[in-house]
Amino acid sequence: MLYYFTACDRNARVHYEETVAKPYRIADVFDKLDVDLQNELAVNGLDQNVHMWGAVPGKSNIKRWHNLQAGDAVLVYVKEGFRSYAKIVCKTINKEVAEHIWGTDDENKTWEYIYFLKDLEPVSFSKEKFSSFFGYKTNFTPQGFSNIEETKFQIRMRRYVDIDALVHDLKDNFFMSDEDFEEGDYQNSVETDLSKVKDMPEVPKTKKKQRVLNGVKVWDRDPKTAQRAIKKAHSLCEFDSSHTTFVSNASKKNYVEAHHLIPMKFQNDFTNSIDTESNILALCPNCHRMIHLARPKEKKELLKSFYEQRKDNLSNLDINFTLSDLNGFYGLK
Repeated sequence: MLYYFTACDRNARVHYEETVAKPYRIADVFDKLDVDLQNELAVNGLDQNVHMWGAVPGKSNIKRWHNLQAGDAVLVYVKEGFRSYAKIVCKTINKEVAEHIWGTDDENKTWEYIYFLKDLEPVSFSKEKFSSFFGYKTNFTPQGFSNIEETKFQIRMRRYVDIDALVHDLKDNFFMSDEDFEEGDYQNSVETDLSKVKDMPEVPKTKKKQRVLNGVKVWDRDPKTAQRAIKKAHSLCEFDSSHTTFVSNASKKNYVEAHHLIPMKFQNDFTNSIDTESNILALCPNCHRMIHLARPKEKKELLKSFYEQRKDNLSNLDINFTLSDLNGFYGLK
């Protein structure tokens, strides 16, 4: 499992710098640990200095601490973003040691549910990138001591051999899409007089480089590609052509919105550009919201329908994926 904890307030940040960013001299309190724990730390070469963290007593903290297993992974979030990644080596409940190292909080509690870390390495990515990668809302903010929602984690892990590979891909290779920041701007840029949109043969395209948006590298979408896709769909909703909305002032046609069937944030999973007409659906605003926000069963029905419609065209562009992959892109089993 992949856990995370936060160190954002002033005291937590001090604790992070003293016992996570650099190892703590555990030798000073080694005699206060039980023998089995001493042996475990010694076997891992951590009997002198070790990275460590703890949680105060509380129902959710205690439950998660009990679920922690040696070999589980943990990410550390500070105000600037996620900055450390490590593995759990062992754990203990020790109030005396916790008070010696971290003191107590305003409620006179200490961080006695302790876990020790090894193989710590620096990472650097934002909470927005983390949220986009795992399928949380972009405004999600990590809080306290928690774990990645199990379904989201298992869906993501299907593409990796282990958690290290997942985290390294998130750190080094994953880029958000501009849709995570400016969906409304994109839809506005798609609006145009479609009679002036030139038809072009659809051919495989090399994926573009990322651009910087709000200080973050993102995969960009070309409004002209979406315009051609909407023109091919005759400005009708591709889930149900009877879903009429209103006449767009720009296109003078029924208003529809462009939606990438394979979301652009998964561009790095493909060699060729997925910003292509066959990957873009024309949807009425209601169906567009439905594919994002509907209950899982309804989403899966939509995705299956669109998968059957588009898989051959996309395969011809060397964009190959399964229905299971597509469901996974939307956080569905």
